[in-house]
Amino acid sequence: MSSGSSSSRRPAAKPATQRAKKASREFTRVDLKADSPKIREMEKAEMQRRGFKWGIGIICTICLLALLKITVREAFLKNPQFTLRQVVVKTEGPATAEQIVRVSAITQGMNLLTANLREIQRRILEMPQVKSVKISRDYHGRMTLAVDQRHPVAWIACARLGMRAGTPETGYFLDAEGTLFPCEVVTETYAKLPVIQHEALNQNQPGKKITDLSVTAALSLLEKLQKRQETAAMPSVREIATQYSWGLNITFDDGARVFFGIDDLDDQLARLDRITLEAKHRGWKIDTLNVLVRENIPITFREAPDLEGLQDALTASTSPPAASSRITPRR
Repeated sequence: MSSGSSSSRRPAAKPATQRAKKASREFTRVDLKADSPKIREMEKAEMQRRGFKWGIGIICTICLLALLKITVREAFLKNPQFTLRQVVVKTEGPATAEQIVRVSAITQGMNLLTANLREIQRRILEMPQVKSVKISRDYHGRMTLAVDQRHPVAWIACARLGMRAGTPETGYFLDAEGTLFPCEVVTETYAKLPVIQHEALNQNQPGKKITDLSVTAALSLLEKLQKRQETAAMPSVREIATQYSWGLNITFDDGARVFFGIDDLDDQLARLDRITLEAKHRGWKIDTLNVLVRENIPITFREAPDLEGLQDALTASTSPPAASSRITPRR
């Protein structure tokens, strides 16, 4: 019984066909590379031929590069057609063409192809008088610099910072945007520019915009007054003094002094227009005027004014503002 049971657990013998397939899949790797003196000699000759080809290729490449370098140098770098012979500066403003060329570091005879235009533009833009620069070259020996400069509209003076109007050493200009830049030369036109007196100024870096509220209001008021000067034949502005942080004292060429607030400039200018028109009609010579006041405007005169008809109108008026009008002649 036990013998029969052990014989039943014994594995069955594998078929002959399976043993034959396994034997066919088993193989041994054999290196069949032949080695002999003749073979080694042939391999050496092949390597020499390959090295010779590489050498010839490298030599040809070097010759081609050298030839290309000579061609570029002779055809472009040393070609007189690309040599700088003339610099044309198109500009208008306080900086002269000679100053711009000197700052740009452009030299006579430099090659137009190798000139770094971005570097030249960067140097010129470092000038506080310059707003923008355009550079062009025509490859006929000419380079053109189109420089847009800041145009001064007023001097700015601050004794505390050593800024004095009308002098080339310590004078500073402001353009319409409020950008500060130094004065190089005082021309007749620049000498007639109005002066903004601002002793509380805390910025004097050339090329930077002044953001002070009083200076911004002074420039805005100056622009409006200059437009009236062109259309209504008003006297020119001589000086704008920022006596207070909230007010501006304007001095005109005829000696009149008018006080403005820094806000609501259009309303104050409308009051100035009405008084100026009346003064021109009656021949008044205004000494001081405060247009910040909305009613009963304080005004003084350099000579006794002609009030004929005006006093009667004031007396006949029953409104309180008219009854207390403050027209004060200065004798």
